[in-house]
Amino acid sequence: MNQAKIYDIAGAAGVSLATVSRVLNHPEKVKKVTREKVLRIIKEKGYKPNANARGLASRKSTTVAIVVPTILRASISEMIQGIADSAKKYGYAIRLFVNRETDNPNDVWADVIASSVDGILFMSDEMSDDTYHTVDYTPVPVIFINSISKSSKFGSVCIDNEACAYRITKEMISRGNEKIMFIQTEHRYTVNELKEKGYIRAMKEANLGTQVIKSSGDLSLNEKQFQEFLKENTPQVVMSVRDSMAISFMNVASKHAIKIPEEMQVIGFQNTRYAELSNPRLTCVETPIYEIGNVAMQKLTELMQNPEEAKPDNTIVDYRIIWRESTK
Repeated sequence: MNQAKIYDIAGAAGVSLATVSRVLNHPEKVKKVTREKVLRIIKEKGYKPNANARGLASRKSTTVAIVVPTILRASISEMIQGIADSAKKYGYAIRLFVNRETDNPNDVWADVIASSVDGILFMSDEMSDDTYHTVDYTPVPVIFINSISKSSKFGSVCIDNEACAYRITKEMISRGNEKIMFIQTEHRYTVNELKEKGYIRAMKEANLGTQVIKSSGDLSLNEKQFQEFLKENTPQVVMSVRDSMAISFMNVASKHAIKIPEEMQVIGFQNTRYAELSNPRLTCVETPIYEIGNVAMQKLTELMQNPEEAKPDNTIVDYRIIWRESTK
């Protein structure tokens, strides 16, 4: 049987993690009925609090947690660097937690909270209602990175993903392109859905048909899919939510003797280092990943150091379009 964690106790009692910590650390500060309920559940579940959990409500660790879905993407490593540089300036250490799709988010979040960090920078590809429910128990400030928080309880730092996709699509239409394709991820992620929404809006305004294909994050699978697609189709412009998929598509097109950008133009939506290394170099809507991480750490520091005055908000960071050789 898995050992009960502080998150399990908070969930069963319908209280916050901080309340559970206060019951353990300062029981006199908790209402009797709540205290007795929490203690009863602790006994029933056989929960054994560690030192971190006992100090959760009162101790400052000068450490912040970064929760990411993976560390394999170039964009995420660049964001972590932006956070680390900002954290160093403000005197905070960072701890990294990976919340993979196959992990139980409750278990991951319990580990984050039990580590007794002062604040959390949370990057999730999928901001579902379950995600908000999980984060809702958190007793320390939380900033969502690269997504807009739907709850006023949490701040966020990102770009306007819908607006940037709309703008680049409109630009390509104004250059005389009508067959514009959009590559989306198979798994539905909030930021990518917003990009797709901006693309579709621009195409519909121009009375042009949309074409969206969904692709895996596995590049070996992508290549086979793209090969099959190009046997029947040659779009004038291909836009992809990830640079890696855009470059993969461009490579497959080149193998089919399709000239880039003369016959087909390709655009990415991140501007990772891979965009500079591709041949031809990839035109991108730049998501300023390093800056987003840097600003997010600044915002989190304000919330941690001035909890009474600082309020969480949605901070929109500016973006730019970087034109390179994959477009005309």
